[in-house]
Amino acid sequence: MIEQKQEQKRSRLISRTFRWLGAGLFAILLILAVVYQAPWKVIALLAIFLAACTVLPRPARKWFWLSVGAGVLALIIWFFVPADSKGWRPYTFDTELAEIEAKYAMPKEENAALVYDEIFKTLDTDSNTPEFYMQSTPSSRDEPWLSKDHPEMAEWLKGRQDTIAKLLQAAKKDKCHYPISPHIWDFDRHTERLAPMRKCAFLLGSAANNDLGEGRIDAGLEKYLCIIRMADHLYQQPAAIDFLVGSALESVALTQLNRFMIEGRPTAEQLQLISASIRDVKDEWGSEFQKWLESDKLLNKNNICSLVYEVNSQGKTRFSRNPLAMFKSVPPQDLPRLTFLQRKLCKAWTISNWFIMPSTPQKAAEILDASFDRYNAMTQPDFDWSKRPQKFDSLITRSNFRHVKFNYRYFARFMADLLEGTYFGLHDAYLTGLTTRRGSRILIAIKQYHSKHGDWPPDLDAIKSAAPAEAFIDPVTGNPLQYENHGERFSLYGETANIWPK
Repeated sequence: MIEQKQEQKRSRLISRTFRWLGAGLFAILLILAVVYQAPWKVIALLAIFLAACTVLPRPARKWFWLSVGAGVLALIIWFFVPADSKGWRPYTFDTELAEIEAKYAMPKEENAALVYDEIFKTLDTDSNTPEFYMQSTPSSRDEPWLSKDHPEMAEWLKGRQDTIAKLLQAAKKDKCHYPISPHIWDFDRHTERLAPMRKCAFLLGSAANNDLGEGRIDAGLEKYLCIIRMADHLYQQPAAIDFLVGSALESVALTQLNRFMIEGRPTAEQLQLISASIRDVKDEWGSEFQKWLESDKLLNKNNICSLVYEVNSQGKTRFSRNPLAMFKSVPPQDLPRLTFLQRKLCKAWTISNWFIMPSTPQKAAEILDASFDRYNAMTQPDFDWSKRPQKFDSLITRSNFRHVKFNYRYFARFMADLLEGTYFGLHDAYLTGLTTRRGSRILIAIKQYHSKHGDWPPDLDAIKSAAPAEAFIDPVTGNPLQYENHGERFSLYGETANIWPK
């Protein structure tokens, strides 16, 4: 009898010990979940388990744990049942994409992109092609040159006259639009045209330098202005990478045109033609950045939601059973077949997403949009650009991960944070290009004054009426550009730019 009582006592002690150990474990996990801002579903589940170990009446506990066991059993059965993926595809925000595409809709015959596509199909990409777009001699960045001094390059250019003619034809079209990449996995398709576009621009530059050297001034100017038109076609795209490439091409053309205007003998008509071809010198950063921001938000939403959610033809959504399905929609499409274990891991991904992600892609999109909303301030004239953000590599450090929060809201904010430095860099590039264009406008006015009076203007006041008022302002500092007359030569510069050598 005594032994039986002692055995019961030991049994109750062990039961209480395990119950309080379980309660302590759930309490610790709950505290950690709150500290690291785990999803509310995880916090709620831990709170329920903690309550079951502490405040739930003893008679009800066994039914609670039986229910938990039944739920786990049902989950295991579901886990091993083959996933039904027929009729389901990765979720993308097709309506938003269609709305953006509608802004750029145009008749096919007006779209220069179609002309470029035809050129790129037959563009000679032979590895033995002279590196005219990098460090060839002469290159597109060199001064005018004679065919007799570089016969091999001159002969090479003769074989590309058909390509040059097609590029000049494309430049006659005002509009250009390429389909928008819906997600980052499709980005190669977006960027694969930029390399040939760049090669074509440098081909034009090399040919234009040869034209000027041989005295074919109008032909050379036509090619330089074609490069500017190509840059303008890239500026019309809603992606920032197109702007960066376009800015680089425009800089190449304007540098050569500046040299021709000041050191050459341009006619009044030629100066007027160059002036009419240069983009507006007004600061339109706000509208340009808003266009890129809209594209970036859509790209990030599609990147995340296409991995996490699926949609069928009826518009019904669910958590993705196979996050790798997104990669099947872009090259290479011959992805290896998943093993049994890999398919089960994909199902485990579905369970984790139920805890971590919002219940619908629309809610996930709202959170991501809110994370990007702070960048709207960058469109305002009074935004403080002097407060530079952390560098990209400094955001991904061990110390930063100590403060990581295991929820989607933090992830969305972190994704937005990664782009802040990029946006500051875009602003720098935009102002650099704007400074270059403003400088070219002033150089045109300076050359017009020289052609009329035989001397360089004494100061910028002498040519104020010959160029837009904005052209005389350094967009980086807001201060006037500086000009010095040295007699036989002059200098034009700003605090952040050296437009014509000091």
